[in-house]
Order: sequence, then structure tokens, then C-alpha cells
Amino acid sequence: MKPFIIWLVFTLFVFGASSGAYHLYLEKSPRKILVAVDSSFSMKAVWNQVPQALKTISADQRYVTFSLVTEKTRIHSWSPELKLDSVVPYAPRDFSKFLDSGKYPEIDEAQQKYLITDSDGAQSNNFTGWTVIPLTP
Repeated sequence: MKPFIIWLVFTLFVFGASSGAYHLYLEKSPRKILVAVDSSFSMKAVWNQVPQALKTISADQRYVTFSLVTEKTRIHSWSPELKLDSVVPYAPRDFSKFLDSGKYPEIDEAQQKYLITDSDGAQSNNFTGWTVIPLTP
């Protein structure tokens, strides 16, 4: 019985130490998720659905930081939660800034990328590697 208890204590110690080390590693280098929100005129009809879409993306995510941008401006850079603040949809749609990382360096840094747009987001078919979340009125 004594060899079993020694093995059990050693196994629990190794498992606990490796789990703790992995937790610390994930805390120091979280996964990066970029969320781009279409803030054009046509989004006015579905703008009330955007907060729920952001909650869906961020739900039950551990060891993650988020960056939130629109095609017009950066809302916030890497943060532990998504905050839309007081963005109001205006002006025409122009997704070209999302395809070039010159405007937003977070595009290259992100491991996952989401685009929230309405069903008229016809420009969204060029987004390979992105998860497009279409909102319908």
C-alpha cells in the first residue's frame, strides 16, 4: 500500500505543478481575438443586435484578449472584454481597411477574427480566415 500512496502523491504533485504552470503561461500570453463591427448606414436596422453578438463571441472565453474595431475607427485595442461604448452607425460601408493591416495592426496579431455585419454586407465575401456573423432585421 505504501508504494501506491507514494505514486499517488507524486502523480498529484506533477499534475498540479504542470497545470499551474500552464495556467500561468496562458495568463501571460492570452489568445487574441479581433472583432470588427460594420458601422455603416445599413446597420441601423440591426444595430440593437450588435451587443448580443458581442456577448456571444465573448461568452465563456478564458485566457483571451479582444480588440474591437469598426471600418472607421478603433474602439479599443487588446482588452479582456468587449465594450462597444457609444458607436453610432453612419456613412457608407468600406471594408478595405480590414483587408490591409496598415490601419489596424491587430489584424495580423489576432489568432481569430470576426466580422459583424448585416445581410447586405456583400463586401464580406473577400474575408478568408474571418468568421462573418450576419445580422438580419
